[in-house]
Amino acid sequence: MDKKLRKLKSESKMLKPSIIIGKNGIKEETIKNIKNHLKRYGMVKIKILKTYIEDKDKKIIAHTLADKCEAKLVDLIGFTVVLVKS
Repeated sequence: MDKKLRKLKSESKMLKPSIIIGKNGIKEETIKNIKNHLKRYGMVKIKILKTYIEDKDKKIIAHTLADKCEAKLVDLIGFTVVLVKS
């Protein structure tokens, strides 16, 4: 693991989730909020509630979020995703 990624992961540990994805799922408004947060802060921590996950794969959801937001996936721990501006 390179030093930059390791540094980003350690910085993300101190963040609180700023966006929560619930049973309504990933909508255009959610994507806009994530993009705005990335533009402003460079990094965003997203909490995905179990009501949305149900039978979906967390990794696929995390990569989908990264693709739609034009961001890089830094970390996926449990139901928490960390994205950084690419």
